[in-house]
Amino acid sequence: MSRLSDFQQRIHRVIPLTDAMAAELVAYDGQSLLVRAPLAPNSNHQGTGFGGSVYSIAVLAAWGLIELVVEDAGVDGHVVIQSGQMDYNQPVDGDFYALCQLPGEQEQQRFLSMLQRKGRGRLALTSRVYCGEPTTAPESEPVATFEGRFVVRAASA
Repeated sequence: MSRLSDFQQRIHRVIPLTDAMAAELVAYDGQSLLVRAPLAPNSNHQGTGFGGSVYSIAVLAAWGLIELVVEDAGVDGHVVIQSGQMDYNQPVDGDFYALCQLPGEQEQQRFLSMLQRKGRGRLALTSRVYCGEPTTAPESEPVATFEGRFVVRAASA
């Protein structure tokens, strides 16, 4: 079993909502995480994506990215969301996915340095939500954009 599918199973176990939403981790390359969800279990009364589901997939992409990055850095840490905001630009009218990418190298290094030195760190991330087949190089504008701040505390802190 791959690392990503192991991580997905853990997420479904510890965050049952992700299983009910049929969230699927598609790709992780050390800099970005791609998460998809089908419209059917995430639709509203109008047959479009339920705002809470769209928000949850966007948060999952950001939270999951930090979880994986912290693990890559060899830190046993706890990741939580501190704040978040979502802008919905268009209705989600089909299966959808969220793509979250790490910020620039300087911000990444500052975050990892703080985490390793002080046992805690904060990182602001943006997840963009698109309709259609998941890709790390979307050609359309996002249907929604999430901006959030996450806090990581090392287990030993």
